[in-house]
Amino acid sequence: MIDVCVIGHTTRDIIRIGRGEKDLPGGVAYYFSMAYTSLGGSVSVITKCAEKDTFLLNNLVKRNIDIFYSQSKKTTTFENVYPEDLDSRMQKVTSIATPFTVQEIPSIFPRYFHLGPLTKKDISLDLLRALSKQSKVSLDVQGCLRTVGDGTITYSDWREKNEGLTYVNILKADEVEARILTGEDHIEKAADILSTYGIDEVVITLGSKGSLICSKGKLYRIPSFPPRKVVDLTGCGDTYIAGYLFKRLKSSPIFEAGNFAAAVASLKMERHGSFKGTEKDVEKFLEMSRVI
Repeated sequence: MIDVCVIGHTTRDIIRIGRGEKDLPGGVAYYFSMAYTSLGGSVSVITKCAEKDTFLLNNLVKRNIDIFYSQSKKTTTFENVYPEDLDSRMQKVTSIATPFTVQEIPSIFPRYFHLGPLTKKDISLDLLRALSKQSKVSLDVQGCLRTVGDGTITYSDWREKNEGLTYVNILKADEVEARILTGEDHIEKAADILSTYGIDEVVITLGSKGSLICSKGKLYRIPSFPPRKVVDLTGCGDTYIAGYLFKRLKSSPIFEAGNFAAAVASLKMERHGSFKGTEKDVEKFLEMSRVI
């Protein structure tokens, strides 16, 4: 059985840092699956982009990742503009691929589906409901809160969350997303509220402040592990949850999985593109961080 099938659009990411510019493949499906296979896990991808942009899938093909591809008229394209210090990000969307449908999902039964919507229209409640009947579900909630208008992203609460969250086993959100979903500024309380939907593990990333995981009424504070240099933050959240699921599916305890995930994300920050290290690289980095 395959570990994870990740569902999300493969994007074209135009990344500008200071005066430099990179044009790279991106999206949750891309960053997650590249990191997961690097660590040694088995993953498949359900994705969409325009036919002219299928070259964005080349790195996935080279990794021998099973790809279930559906053609879209457009490719979701992001422009991410960072200042030199990388403290903030200006983001624009110049095109959006068509949503996923229930009919496009193959009859596969991974241990988890990991859903990576980038906008509110990407994955419907009907699709989420159907997937939860096939396998356990991990959801990166960011896209459920995003509306795109004239290229600008705005955030608002997920209208269908009262039903949608009941289909989720592992939820990943950042600090801002958790506050929008719950209306609660106190992050521990926000995690508790999200757990009341029946979610087994609520994972909230907090940037340089580490992360917080809530499971069965218990809170786990995960530290951050500063990278040796910061090159690119794009895809760090996807890399984190890839590392977390990789360890949890190997039956690692939550705190251990959280530490591992934080270390994977830090290593990803040190280079452009996806994480390309190994499980041993992460363990070595963790050991060095503990010594320091």
